[in-house]
Amino acid sequence: MKKIISTSIIILAAIILAFTLFLNKSKDNSNRLDEIQKSRKIVMGCNANYPPFEFHKNINGKDEIVGFDIFIAKEIAKDLGVKLEISDMEFSSVLASLDTGVIDLAISGISKTAEREKSMAFSKVYYEPKNYLLVNSKDFGKYKNEDDVKKITIGVQTATEQEEIAKNLNIKNIVSLPKTPDLIAQLNKGLIDGIIVEKCVGDNYELSNKNLKLEDSFYFEANVDGTAIGLNKNDDELLKAVNKTLDRLKKEGKIDKYYNEALELSVK
Repeated sequence: MKKIISTSIIILAAIILAFTLFLNKSKDNSNRLDEIQKSRKIVMGCNANYPPFEFHKNINGKDEIVGFDIFIAKEIAKDLGVKLEISDMEFSSVLASLDTGVIDLAISGISKTAEREKSMAFSKVYYEPKNYLLVNSKDFGKYKNEDDVKKITIGVQTATEQEEIAKNLNIKNIVSLPKTPDLIAQLNKGLIDGIIVEKCVGDNYELSNKNLKLEDSFYFEANVDGTAIGLNKNDDELLKAVNKTLDRLKKEGKIDKYYNEALELSVK
């Protein structure tokens, strides 16, 4: 009889423990959203050197961070009824800052990949990019395919999908720098032969710099699902809220509208 009672107690204790862990997990998953609403602000991390997604712009004599991602982040903040705070940092730090809790959202033209999904959660895709080669105008038409690219010196932004593309192609001469404008400077000086960029970024630099041209005869295959917003893996409730805003923006046709406005703004 005592053995039966002891076994029952053990089973009951195990059930209580499992239920407690479930409640704590549920609490942790919603904690970030609760903190955001209590603090009345949401912090997004980005690398503001990536037009038209996010970039610095002089607006009425004041330096501001603007762009496609900023428009989307402001809509998320509006739907949550909080203020948006933008933290500008190196792209590699944007991804790392989710784990440390320094930022609430990583919104920086981030490619959703299977590898990144191991360490972070992603929203629904809001932009589907393709990657092309940005070259000096004098070299336009010179490179016909990926094999041609393997023979030249290629620039990529550090810790991005474009860097992974270059590595997967086994390009021997890769110049990896934290900021795209630094790569542009090297391209203009002839220190590198081309830069692997998303089409939207290439369009921006082509429109704003007559010496640059986007080689559109081919594009680079990439193992990505598209561009999405990064979150901490436990932020389930915040993820639902972010996706709700993205669904609304798509339904209202504002995703395309914001992209076009950001592209126009980046070349003015």
